Amino acid sequence: MICREVEEQDILEAYLLDRLTEPEREEFEKHYFECASCFSQLQTGLTVQEDLRRQPPLPKQARGASLRDAWVWAPAFATILVILSAGIWWYSAQKGRLSQQAVTSPTKANPEVSVQPQTPLAAPSVHSSSMQELARVEPPPYSAVVLRGTEDAPHEAFRNAMQNYVKGDYAYAIPGVRVAVKASPRVPRFNFYLGACYLLTGQTDSAIVSFRKTVSLGDPAYSESAHFYLAKAYLSKNEVSAAKVELRTTVRLRGDHEAEAGDILSQLPK
Repeated sequence: MICREVEEQDILEAYLLDRLTEPEREEFEKHYFECASCFSQLQTGLTVQEDLRRQPPLPKQARGASLRDAWVWAPAFATILVILSAGIWWYSAQKGRLSQQAVTSPTKANPEVSVQPQTPLAAPSVHSSSMQELARVEPPPYSAVVLRGTEDAPHEAFRNAMQNYVKGDYAYAIPGVRVAVKASPRVPRFNFYLGACYLLTGQTDSAIVSFRKTVSLGDPAYSESAHFYLAKAYLSKNEVSAAKVELRTTVRLRGDHEAEAGDILSQLPK
């Protein structure tokens, strides 16, 4: 993959929206790991994505606006200036030059639903802003493990990648952690932190796959945390029923996340 392909095929946009196939994602991750320009653009997109998550919910008529329907700014101006009813999504999509483009495509609001007199409206199960708070993720803590004897290639790749993780460069950590997972797919530690990196960069579906794999490996050191962060991933997708299953499992395992999982459960609809 080269930068021209990234630009012409909207690879960056698709990556941020978790719409690439597994081979496409792997190829792009390998590319940006070696390309300072594309990685800079990716970091800008991730920053904007995180800022948007912290904004108040958009009106219904603004939902569904695509990443393409936005102002495009250079990395130096990667901040959100305004969120209108059509929604704003910024990212850097041009290599080596400043560009600015505005396109809006608001969808029509749904017609009002008539309500018979004396019939109270049903309250929403969970307010969207509250859901955003419940889905908020703090990076899972990481401490390096010192191995006895010579370190093999997968563990070396993982250790090097996690140096980026501890600095908060989660996207930059992904390629190295993926190398470790591909070489040693049954190491729970590798799968868990790959899931964490994906979750922290907004690639929720990929995170779910990695956390599910972690759970399937049955390592008590990571099972409870994997269930907890699975719940967070489902909450971010507004899949409350699936999140509740994972939260109840977390509580039953009585680990470090028991209290927080119980508190989140108490705030979800019965």
